[in-house]
Amino acid sequence: MQLRRKKTPLPEFDRNQALDMVPVRNREVTENHLDSGLVRLNYPLALRPWYARIAARAGLWDGAPLIRKLELDRLGTFVWERINGADSVRDIASALAAHFQLQNREAELSTAAFLKTLGQRGIIGIRRVESENAD
Repeated sequence: MQLRRKKTPLPEFDRNQALDMVPVRNREVTENHLDSGLVRLNYPLALRPWYARIAARAGLWDGAPLIRKLELDRLGTFVWERINGADSVRDIASALAAHFQLQNREAELSTAAFLKTLGQRGIIGIRRVESENAD
């Protein structure tokens, strides 16, 4: 008898395919522009169903969505402002490299790591752009 379900493997992408993907903001995320010019993101925290049931039974949670806050630094704010659903990760990394005088590879790695963190928190999603010459 199997107790755990097997996880479906995530699709693997090479570096170029990953850089061509387009980050998209979660509609439930709100942003506040601070006086310092930085951005604070407010996003709903998704609870696992089993945890939510236990917390509700124990009286620790009333069912209302939990809101978390994330304050971005200068680099994070720069990247966040360029997530528009049209620019690819490569485009955002190039703009970051040009603005902060970084090497392209360093900007790509920083942008990818930041976007991965945002994705894990449910703040953004990543969509694949189908090439026009797919025929």
